[in-house]
Amino acid sequence: MLKKKIFTPGPTQVHPDVLKATVSFDTYHRSAEFKSFHSKLVEKLKNVFLTKQNLHILTTSGTGALETALINFCRPNDNVLYINQGRFGARWGAIAEAYGINAAELKIPYGEAAGVEEMKSVNLDNINAVLLTHTETSTATLTDIQAIAEYIKSNSNALVIVDAVTSVGAIEFRMDDWNIDVAVSASQKGLMTQPGLAIIAYSDQAKDIMMGNPMKRYFFDLRKEIKSFKEGQTSWTPAVGLLYGIDKACDIILEHGIENKWKQTKEIAEFFRAESVNNGFGIFSKRPSDSLTAITLPNGIPTGMLIRAMKEKYGVQMANGQAEMKDTIARVSHMGDIQLDDIKELSILLKKEFSEINSSV
Repeated sequence: MLKKKIFTPGPTQVHPDVLKATVSFDTYHRSAEFKSFHSKLVEKLKNVFLTKQNLHILTTSGTGALETALINFCRPNDNVLYINQGRFGARWGAIAEAYGINAAELKIPYGEAAGVEEMKSVNLDNINAVLLTHTETSTATLTDIQAIAEYIKSNSNALVIVDAVTSVGAIEFRMDDWNIDVAVSASQKGLMTQPGLAIIAYSDQAKDIMMGNPMKRYFFDLRKEIKSFKEGQTSWTPAVGLLYGIDKACDIILEHGIENKWKQTKEIAEFFRAESVNNGFGIFSKRPSDSLTAITLPNGIPTGMLIRAMKEKYGVQMANGQAEMKDTIARVSHMGDIQLDDIKELSILLKKEFSEINSSV
């Protein structure tokens, strides 16, 4: 019987040492002890993002970090381009619209990823920022951020702003080497901590824009975070327990080695995709991410039947698709505290349950 039960792409399975750390500390967030801890944690997260630039930890969700990125690094009436290849890519556009930022859409079919060729169809002359999603969680699709960022920087002055929520801590992500201006992530995915924290990292070029930005903002105003961080603090009351949890998660990742962590995720993903095909499933994405896999069932069988069977019989939680994709795909995470043996056991149970479902329909 599987010991690991959560295979959703967020929240992911939390490492037991992270859970322990989360509930083991109750420190006053304005104390000297906490200030020292917080400063060291920021440096650890920079090592996970692979950046030497600016980074803040926010008590909010991944969507809160997306909003933070837009209102700090985009000015009112700026022109931005967002790549919509799924629900989270579309979210960039919705947030921009809410703040009066002019958002042009590059729409890509679900399961496919934008590349340099698609970018060549867009005029970047008057674009202030390009909003990208590294792993589109709704379709389990990976975008070649490195190549696209290189193209953008070679052909415009636009900022490169990346949703790396389902990337950082799980798959290869090199903020500085890839010339990314702004990257956002959250605690509940590759960083294998409970939900409630978001992280935003940004370049010095982006900082210059942000400091003179007239966009109205309050809670998500990073200028306040800069001022507070000089004193070793956060602007607002943070989720203290979660900070200790993500600190332990960073220790686990960095002690294992960030590149080794990427390699482990890749090994798990490749095994699961191959085994899924052997078991009669389809792989939805044409450019799958290693962070998670979206499988389809043959003969139009709704994926909800398999998801329910796994939950009811084994207590295993997988994720369905979103909106119109609800019964088209089932999504299985390779992030968080998941090992290859866990995925092997899961694959055996999926094969068994699918065989029973297939014979009954």
